[in-house]
Amino acid sequence: MLNATLPSPYYARLQMRPEVGVVDDQSGETYRRRVVPDVTVVESGRTHDGGATTTAVLPRTEISEHLKITVPDQLGRHLSVEVRDPRRRHRLITFIEIVSPANKTSGTDRDSYLEKHAEVFASDASLIEIDLLRGGQRLLPNPMVRRRLGKLKPAPHHLALVNRAWTRGEGAGEWDVFAISVRQMLPVIAVPLRVNEPEVPLDLQHVFNRAYDGGPYRRGAIDYDSPPHPPLADPDYAWARKQLSKQA
Repeated sequence: MLNATLPSPYYARLQMRPEVGVVDDQSGETYRRRVVPDVTVVESGRTHDGGATTTAVLPRTEISEHLKITVPDQLGRHLSVEVRDPRRRHRLITFIEIVSPANKTSGTDRDSYLEKHAEVFASDASLIEIDLLRGGQRLLPNPMVRRRLGKLKPAPHHLALVNRAWTRGEGAGEWDVFAISVRQMLPVIAVPLRVNEPEVPLDLQHVFNRAYDGGPYRRGAIDYDSPPHPPLADPDYAWARKQLSKQA
């Protein structure tokens, strides 16, 4: 028996009883006993005037002592744009991927990204990949594209790739590759829809400017007095410092 005492003049008694069910003996006769719960509140105490009273065990309201652990978000944000056709029950027609740092680092995020690439290549949707990150391992899904880009001197800082679904054959089809230097404006790329349909021009520099002006970057989130990471080659670094001095 476990007793729990409430503030005077009341108390409540808790009883612990074993569960009892129906028993069938070997003679075929049965006997029944009343089934009772494991825990019951059976009786209250008495008031000062000697009369019996019924009390309830109220829920506690004070938060118990606990440990708080703050975990940094290591997954980050993964951004993409889906172009769907409302005439075909919103079927996906073009998938636009914006590469994140986690995509360019070995691990589950990169594996998941490449699996998504494979799903798009197996479908009738076109793919656009926009990689504005200078660091990390490129995601280039096609060996020939990888070899051709590896021969470019100087190596591009940024990339935009367009793969149209209807050009795919045994391999990954045709690619429009936009190799971009930090000294250049971001390009205007074509967003493919369906074969023989007009493509939509997308001005990446215009989109970037709007994101920069509307986000935290113009308000000082980036310390431009610190050297860039990864480092730029000396001529590119000198050019970048000159551009920053114009904005000062």
